[in-house]
Amino acid sequence: MANPDQADSNLDGIGDACQNDDDNDGVPNPDDNCPVAANPNQEDLDTDGVGDACDDDTDGDGISDEDPIGQPNDNCPLVANADQADTDGDGIGDACDLVNDAEYACGTSDEPFTPMLASDADVRAVATEDASDCTLSLLGSLLCSADGAGNVVDADLGNTASLQNTDLLGLSTIRLRVSATTGFAYPGANALGVAFDESPQLLQADLLGGDLIVRTKLGGNIQEESTADGALDLDLLGASGVLGGSDSSFLVFQTEKRFDSVEIEFGPSLLSLLNEVNVSAVCASKTGVTLP
Repeated sequence: MANPDQADSNLDGIGDACQNDDDNDGVPNPDDNCPVAANPNQEDLDTDGVGDACDDDTDGDGISDEDPIGQPNDNCPLVANADQADTDGDGIGDACDLVNDAEYACGTSDEPFTPMLASDADVRAVATEDASDCTLSLLGSLLCSADGAGNVVDADLGNTASLQNTDLLGLSTIRLRVSATTGFAYPGANALGVAFDESPQLLQADLLGGDLIVRTKLGGNIQEESTADGALDLDLLGASGVLGGSDSSFLVFQTEKRFDSVEIEFGPSLLSLLNEVNVSAVCASKTGVTLP
């Protein structure tokens, strides 16, 4: 079959002109709803005949998922919301926003969000520090460290674990992990809150700069994380809330995947505004959070 351009989309050595499965996903072109993008399960959320793998408006609400330069454009890309309403202004549309971040509250008697505590029979949380990626200074001392990890999971919601890192070259990282030990896993539809002593503005600046990372894990495997490039993006809801009845600086994230542990990683760079962060609690709901 004539094909002077020798196009071969899936690089299998068979030209597109005589290929009956251009994207090599096991579904023949005539039956494939994304003939040039692999999607063997043929997902099509809005049932428009264009598979999700190649649909620039996945939920079919008339709002493109991304803008012309590839940045997020639809504030609920998987839930139709043509009006793009966002009452609390957190960048997540009301149609898929699980919590008003301005009203986020966590405490031992507050529902649905409670701290991960060692005394919680469902969770039996433990907090551990990981200094394996801390480098040595010229004087032989570590450039990063953690103190008081157990303070994050004890009954006193006011005390903190401290993560220090003076390596502004970004070569050292210190981590704090809070994990359930009972086999319990938090549901994916959740609003994860990490309470810090630092100001919301400083926390958010370091978070968006990639110097501070919050991630969820399940069985030791990363589920979602906050990263500067958004590769595995936890949706940042806000940076304020109430912990045990008192105002606190929270970083609040909307999750989609189940998790049994939360990890905070601190690795400041020359542009970082902080060389120490203090964590007082990690909060989540033990039951799935539904839309308000």
